[in-house]
Amino acid sequence: MSLQIIQAKPNPAGKDSGKDRNGSGSAKPEQLFGEWVDVKNISNDAIHFSTMQVRHALFDETCHTTGETELYWTGGSADFLKPGQVLRIHAGRREDAYQMSAEDQAGANWHGYAECDDFILNNRCGDKIILTWRDAAERVCQDWACYAPYPPENLILKRSGNLLAGAGAGLRLD
Repeated sequence: MSLQIIQAKPNPAGKDSGKDRNGSGSAKPEQLFGEWVDVKNISNDAIHFSTMQVRHALFDETCHTTGETELYWTGGSADFLKPGQVLRIHAGRREDAYQMSAEDQAGANWHGYAECDDFILNNRCGDKIILTWRDAAERVCQDWACYAPYPPENLILKRSGNLLAGAGAGLRLD
């Protein structure tokens, strides 16, 4: 495996409560950047951004997966994610990135944007995040990680197996 979802922040401050939203009820751009997924290149080969795609599972009203996925982000850049580098993919739009907090900027070599005006990841049902890419031999590769319903607000969930969790979200951090 050459790419891995290493952590995510699916529930930034105010996402579920509706606080910090603008008058129309949609999230403010600076708040959207607080929802993100980190992908790390854990191989010795650079991976072309244009071959990468992140999707997430869709759920019905009773939180059963529908078997469908929705696009979260697709790489379009001619650049490469080099060995050891981290790509952070944010909800929100690139044009508003100047409004991103220092906390949500830190820890990543690259930043990608879902180019959306609202949150994407599911807190009520939890979610499954699926990463696909093509390796140097043009084989389609995949990694996935999931998290439980109602992750604590503003908590960065770290990977353990295929679970994203953190202190207070089902994982002891010793």
